[in-house]
Amino acid sequence: MKKLFILLMILAAICFIGVWIYQTQRLKKNAQAPIGKGQVVMNWGLIILFVIGLVGAFVAPRDKTSEPAEHHPANEHATKVSKAQSSSESAAAASSSSSQSASSSSATSSSASSSSSSQLQVDFPTDVSLNKTGDATVSFKAPANTQFEIKDSNNNVVTTLNGNAQGADQTYNFKKPGKYHVTAHNGDQTIDKDLTVRGIGQ
Repeated sequence: MKKLFILLMILAAICFIGVWIYQTQRLKKNAQAPIGKGQVVMNWGLIILFVIGLVGAFVAPRDKTSEPAEHHPANEHATKVSKAQSSSESAAAASSSSSQSASSSSATSSSASSSSSSQLQVDFPTDVSLNKTGDATVSFKAPANTQFEIKDSNNNVVTTLNGNAQGADQTYNFKKPGKYHVTAHNGDQTIDKDLTVRGIGQ
């Protein structure tokens, strides 16, 4: 449609120029020649057609066979490719993040396991009762050269047991019921545990 208006504007301009030249030459030859109504109507008609073509060229929509048909599919294809790439990158990032998280978790678990395995291991009952004679013998099992420090509920040291190189069990005979705190030392390793001594028959 736009091309039609442009063509109309060009034809009207050419015709108007042709008529104007003809009328000018005629007046030069015969200045007294009358101007007919038909010439006036033709001149104004050509001017109106030129204006219509000019306005239509700016106002009329573009032809369907122009840009949209050629470029929009390409743009849509580029958009789809871009979205696919973005989705692929997001999935890769999520996979990388999860693998890093799993790796970190595995490393943490391994570290905790290693720390646990290297921690000082001691074994003794943490809840005992005085027997009929009013005492409770507790046996402390630990690696060689392990020292035990036993404190009462008031944080007073009750006794200290020094381990030997053979790693034999150490024992202590509790006479009073109550809450006790046991700390085991072996080199730079330390472990704390609570021990409860109950009264007779409890």
